[in-house]
Amino acid sequence: MTGETITGQVALIEDDHTLVINRGTEAGVRPGMVFAVNSTTGPVVTDPETGRELGRLSREKLRVRVFDAQPLFARAHTFAETNDFYGLLQIPFLSSEDVVTVDVGDAVEFISGQSSISGRQAIV
Repeated sequence: MTGETITGQVALIEDDHTLVINRGTEAGVRPGMVFAVNSTTGPVVTDPETGRELGRLSREKLRVRVFDAQPLFARAHTFAETNDFYGLLQIPFLSSEDVVTVDVGDAVEFISGQSSISGRQAIV
C-alpha cells in the first residue's frame, strides 16, 4: 500500500460482530487490513466569532479487521489483541466490555499500520 487513504461506509450489518464495508479489492482493500468505524452524528462545531457551522466531530467507535475482500465490498469483524492464545492468533474475541452500536452508513477509514484496539466490541 502506498499510504493512500481508503474510506467508505458500513454497507450491511451481518451479525453482532461482522459487518460489510462498501469498498473492496478494486479500492485496494485486502484481508488483514484494519479499519476504524466512526460515528457520523458527532457534535456540531460552531465558530464562536461568526456563528458559522464548521462541521461535525467524528468519533471512533471501534476497529474491525477485514477477513474477506471481494471486488466491490469487504467483510470485517471486531477483534481485540490480548496477550493470551486468542490474541496471539488474532482470532475474533468476545467480551462484555464497552458495547458499541454500529449503524449502516457509519464512516470507515483504513488505519495504516495499526492492528490493535482497546478491547471494544460491537453489538451491531
